[in-house]
Amino acid sequence: MKRSMILITLMLMCFHANTYAQSDNVASEIVSDYDFSTFTINGLVMAECEYSEQDIITAFGEPDSVEYGEFGYSYNYKCGEVYSSDKGDYARVCDYDAIIVLSGKPKGQILTAYVYDDKYIVNGYVRVGDDKSKMYDMDGDKEEISYDNNGGAIFWRPTGWKDIEFTNCPKFTYDARGVITSIGFWSF
Repeated sequence: MKRSMILITLMLMCFHANTYAQSDNVASEIVSDYDFSTFTINGLVMAECEYSEQDIITAFGEPDSVEYGEFGYSYNYKCGEVYSSDKGDYARVCDYDAIIVLSGKPKGQILTAYVYDDKYIVNGYVRVGDDKSKMYDMDGDKEEISYDNNGGAIFWRPTGWKDIEFTNCPKFTYDARGVITSIGFWSF
């Protein structure tokens, strides 16, 4: 009886150790399945490809307004009264869910994009409301800065953006708890 208990205990220990090892491998395999050579939001490549207004609407939905300004056509998505977040309580930082600036019509590059809600996904991997630690799973260079309110930002240079200055790279802003509150970039 004692011998069978020892065998069962050893088998359970091996099973649990193997299970944990497999879950770590699965997590690293999952991250390696993503392409971090460029910057995408909802599948559209920022600052590299030309898109039409219909492409913007297909990827982001019907905008609340479209305004022509100094830098192009701004597609503005005002936030509703209810957050789309299942994660809950990240702080709303502006009156918009998203602002997308297209350089021209009928087609143009996305020159600026900011998202403030988790219904938008970057590179199919990270969203507003995720913990900032998720940024460090992504390939590419990172530069983190802290703000006085204990929040901060991480600038991320995708692997394909070798010569781009960090100020023109995607910026992931986070609050004092380390929760991402906005994602965007300014390519001017």
